Order: sequence, then structure tokens, then C-alpha cells
Amino acid sequence: MSRTCDLCGKHTSFGNTVSKSYNHVRRSWKPNLLKIKTEIGGRTVTLRICTQCLKSDFVTKKINVNPANKPVAAEAEAK
Repeated sequence: MSRTCDLCGKHTSFGNTVSKSYNHVRRSWKPNLLKIKTEIGGRTVTLRICTQCLKSDFVTKKINVNPANKPVAAEAEAK
């Protein structure tokens, strides 16, 4: 499984860490990826997107949480 954003294509980049004595050591920078469930075309899909795409509202999260002040359907029928 690759570390790539499904929307923007951001992926692991490579370069050097340079010390004060100008020594070069290879290192990598990995994108901050999250698994997000969203609805595309009427189907629920899990995407791996970076936090920049989530922050800029390219995708809306699908949330299945009952609000605290709303009664559950079973309790409403009992009353």
C-alpha cells in the first residue's frame, strides 16, 4: 500500500538532512494521511487523503452518529 493521497497525489519525498558541519544524511518526508469514509456516487468509499485536502474541504466526511439530544428510534416507539 503506497503512501499517496488519493486526491492530490502527494507522496513520500526524499532529500538530505544537512548538519551545521555540512554533513549530508539521506532522509524522507512522509505525508500526513488519514483514512476517511465519504460518499461518492451514492456509495460509501474509504479514501486515504492528506490533511491539507481534508482542511480545504475537497471531501466531506460521512458520519453516522446520533446526536445526544435526539432519542433513539427504539425509545421513541416505546413512548
